[in-house]
Amino acid sequence: MPELTFGVILFCSLSGLAFSGAALWLLGRKAKVSRRRKAHFPHAFFAGSVTFTLVYFINRMAFPARPKATVFLNLLLLAAVLTVPVLIKRLRKKLLRRRPKAAKKHPRYAEAAALERMFGQDPLNAFCPEKLSEIYEEMGEHEKALAAAEQAAKLDPSVKNKWRADDLRKEIHERKSHKGGWKRRG
Repeated sequence: MPELTFGVILFCSLSGLAFSGAALWLLGRKAKVSRRRKAHFPHAFFAGSVTFTLVYFINRMAFPARPKATVFLNLLLLAAVLTVPVLIKRLRKKLLRRRPKAAKKHPRYAEAAALERMFGQDPLNAFCPEKLSEIYEEMGEHEKALAAAEQAAKLDPSVKNKWRADDLRKEIHERKSHKGGWKRRG
């Protein structure tokens, strides 16, 4: 019987050390994720000692009654503790790859929105649709650019505004007739 007691103490101590090492490894990973260099010693010591004590006493009570089941359960739980964070990280990466990325707004989107608000407040201002037409064309929204250019030509029937509307109409017609897409001017 003394051999069994020494073996139980040795097994319980080694499994307690393994679990506390795994707990400290997890704390170290969390510290790196939170951009700290390492876990603070008091926190790490407390987590390791609590883990060691709990595992030691649970194994000390369970091992004499069912030694094979205790060994198997310890190995299974230790493998789970070490692999679950890695699996969660891989799963998170896979889910992020599947999630459609948010549509990035054009850098001039805020300027276009502000000009639309200004034009809503002062519908007789011809500057707003002229500038909106240029911005929409730069953003690649040619239909909106044409509508803004036509609105500018109605408000200010200058040659410049009429030519811009005609040029945009021709470009849109060319794009619809060519399957290759847009060709840059100039």
